[in-house]
Amino acid sequence: MPFYEDGPNHLCTLHFLSPSFSFSFFACACFFVFPFCLIHHCYPAGWSNNIRSTMRSISVIFAVLVANMWAVSATVQWKDSISRFSTDLLRKKYKNQQTDKFLTIMNRLKPALGKDPTENPLFIELPMDHFGIDNNETISCRYYVQEAYYKPGGPVIFHDIGEASIGPYAKGLVDEDEFSVAIAKRFNGLLILFEHRFYGQSAPTTSTSTNLGKASRRQLTEFFKYHTIEQALEDVVYFAKNFSYDLEEYPKQVLTPDKTPWVWVGVSYSGARGAWMAKRNPGLFKATLASSAPVQLKVNFWEYFTAIEDALVVKNKNCSADLSAAARWLSDAWDNRDHSLVDQLIDAVYEKDWEESLEQYDPESEEIWDIRKDYLQDAAWTPFSDFQYYGVNGGTLGVFCDIMETTYSTRGDPDGVFETQSLEKAVTAYAKAVAAISPYSYTSSRQRSQSNKKRQLSSGSLDDKLDDYSWLWQVCTEFGAFQVANTSRPQNLLPSFIDVQSQIDSCLGTFGESEQVSRAGPNVDPINEKYQGWYVQLSNTMWTNGQYDPWKALSIDSEEEDAPTNDTATTNIPQCGKTFPEGTQLRYVIKDGYHGSEFSEDVVTSSPGDLDDLEPTNTIRSLTATKTRTRTKTALTGTPVVDAVNAQNLWFSAMSSWLPCTTLQFNLNENTAETTSSAPFTSRTPFQTGSPDDAAQTSGSSDSSGDKKSSAAPLAVPALIIPVFVSIFAFLAGIRVVV
Repeated sequence: MPFYEDGPNHLCTLHFLSPSFSFSFFACACFFVFPFCLIHHCYPAGWSNNIRSTMRSISVIFAVLVANMWAVSATVQWKDSISRFSTDLLRKKYKNQQTDKFLTIMNRLKPALGKDPTENPLFIELPMDHFGIDNNETISCRYYVQEAYYKPGGPVIFHDIGEASIGPYAKGLVDEDEFSVAIAKRFNGLLILFEHRFYGQSAPTTSTSTNLGKASRRQLTEFFKYHTIEQALEDVVYFAKNFSYDLEEYPKQVLTPDKTPWVWVGVSYSGARGAWMAKRNPGLFKATLASSAPVQLKVNFWEYFTAIEDALVVKNKNCSADLSAAARWLSDAWDNRDHSLVDQLIDAVYEKDWEESLEQYDPESEEIWDIRKDYLQDAAWTPFSDFQYYGVNGGTLGVFCDIMETTYSTRGDPDGVFETQSLEKAVTAYAKAVAAISPYSYTSSRQRSQSNKKRQLSSGSLDDKLDDYSWLWQVCTEFGAFQVANTSRPQNLLPSFIDVQSQIDSCLGTFGESEQVSRAGPNVDPINEKYQGWYVQLSNTMWTNGQYDPWKALSIDSEEEDAPTNDTATTNIPQCGKTFPEGTQLRYVIKDGYHGSEFSEDVVTSSPGDLDDLEPTNTIRSLTATKTRTRTKTALTGTPVVDAVNAQNLWFSAMSSWLPCTTLQFNLNENTAETTSSAPFTSRTPFQTGSPDDAAQTSGSSDSSGDKKSSAAPLAVPALIIPVFVSIFAFLAGIRVVV
């Protein structure tokens, strides 16, 4: 988990000319005002006073029109600020050979040209509710711009981070080996790193958001009610249509999608966002890279573990058997309320925290079993905490397996410790392995951030756990994908009490019942029906997945039983705006790859001419031209993921073909926002909103004393008032001149 930035923002509002009005302003100035002013001062001597007065009046009218255009163009409000950020970068780790532990470090940097963009975070004020009629509330979203490689005519590279703060990722903007930076460099692009609403610093600062742990369930629901997939997609549309950026080295550039090609790159949820955007607003982005994109939403996502099972079977069969045996033991212990060995496991891993809990409750009480359940869930999840990024040999799972399997034998037993040792000794080995890697688990990372959280609360800034709450809200309301046990499978890796109902109970315990959070679970149907899930067909889109990426099961490369089976992947790049026959799309599965491997691996600098020699319809290096989907199991190669370079180069080639595209037009004047509910939820079970404990509390969402948006007025009012005042002033001044 990243360590999130702290410290207050120092905001100052800057006004830039909107690109769509800049042209009008200069055109009017050149073609109308200047000629009339010239006539006003250089009229022929024979003209009468009436003609002179008429010409002066016309000059005033055009001056008023131009003033109106300038005023309207200045009403899109942008912000910049100075903040402090951590150096926990991008998902890149290395292995310390002496301690066999994993540390997050800064990747080798090749400083980009020009200024460090992390010194200048920008903010844009967006409507909080894009689909409401009378809602003037706004939300401030953060972004960074890397302009070092831009040249006129180059594209805008929109790198969407998705469900996380962009602070830890921002330092990568000065690393030329990073994939998105390499894209900008190769294509002379302007790179934007964009922060999703309600993550990082892109959320209102209220009494709720500064202390989420103490907020009531009703307050949390009120705070997050506009945190939806549709609202966040429309944020990007609004941002792109109003985007403007001043470049020091070049004249004013029109950078909106109608004049400059925009390119979307995203991984995981942000990859799915890119695919949904391509379906929702075709032509807004001329090319889309949907990496590891889980486009088929489902509630019960037990299939997450099939990739882990496949990877373990290759070289870690004994560990696979032990993990399954441990899951069965934990399930039986929970069902039978047998805490004899369970307490030893918890004490070995969590020590002081667990001992304090035992002092407060009876060891046989339901309260202490609820606490046991929390600890056991964390212990069961810890071995898999970073598998999706690093696999077995490169991540904590490999370390876990090595420790557990070699506890009683330096070489390990092929049958595993649960098969060859007594249950007590096997549990001891399991506990030893969990304790060894527990500091690197999700829960422990969150616990380490508590001290940062306390410092932030004292300064009135956003709660350090905003990202956790924000993603949980999305999971509980729309996204689903509960990673749970499937005890019907003998190779199941999780205990039975990690099930869908326990996840729903966690959602209800955090947010309470409401129209958005239901006892029936997340409502994934609206997004699946609107964007077609596995069956979506998109032009100018490239799909990538890692062979051992757990999220591949929800992507269009899914190999699960209920996924479509008559589809074909190809590396032949279709022409701009064209798609292959139904079921065939530009897709590439990275051999031995994981979640977003083409982003996590450094870009290998190609020799000059590599892309020039590559025909748009040819394959690259070892790529196969076409292949139907089959489930394969090959030997793991560990890290780095060598095949990631093929995915990177295929994308470079696709961009070379699609950027000149003229068939996908996007008209800024079109109303692309859909007339839908601000929150696409439907109640499926009868219930009362809120709970008794909520009624006694007041909503913190109305407390805007610390809200960033308080420094800027709502968009609608200035857009109407400023032109009126400018018009009156210019007209009166003009009348005085005429008179």
